[in-house]
Amino acid sequence: MTIPAGGSIGLDAGGLDAGCTDLIVLGTLHTNSAQVSNVRNLIIQSGGLIDAGASSISVGGNWSNSGTFTAGGGQVNFSDVCGVNPAAVTGNTTFNNVNFTSTSWKTWQFAAGSTQTVQGVLNIQGDVSDPWNFRSTTPGQQASIVLNGTHTTANLDVVDVNFIGPSIPSDIKPIPTLSPFGMLVLLLLLGATIVGTSSRRLCQKSTWGNRS
Repeated sequence: MTIPAGGSIGLDAGGLDAGCTDLIVLGTLHTNSAQVSNVRNLIIQSGGLIDAGASSISVGGNWSNSGTFTAGGGQVNFSDVCGVNPAAVTGNTTFNNVNFTSTSWKTWQFAAGSTQTVQGVLNIQGDVSDPWNFRSTTPGQQASIVLNGTHTTANLDVVDVNFIGPSIPSDIKPIPTLSPFGMLVLLLLLGATIVGTSSRRLCQKSTWGNRS
């Protein structure tokens, strides 16, 4: 479904089921209090506007915001529907309430250098055996999630995604990673260790040879 530039649509209470197709907004979409479900990729292009009102918007694929998203009192639900894995969140968006829920393993990649802000409730519920993965789109470069409200998290694996704000989840334990400089230092230390071990072995062989 595409809302062209200059076009405007207002949803009624019946809502919209995208049937795992893309929702592309170049004009204006007023969701009011409707439910927008089964969106594969939601794309707000430059000049596009989504006024979320008090609606619920469910996305299974990529979230791309180059325009304007007005969160209102609405909620965005990220899930594993529509079979998109990994899925990406690009652009900077301020949300009201956000849910990440899954019954199977999935990776969400946040654009390096981007900031997502949650004003209300952030709820992350992964599967016990297959947790959600939060990653940056560029390893070693941070993406940020600012929490200004409350949170509930379970079964989340985080690398290169930085949580900021008064409500930083203490139950999220990021996996430590090395910077490129740190990796270079580690490789040099390993190389020096290998060279040193080889030298000692050669000396030992030489000593035994002299004894014989």
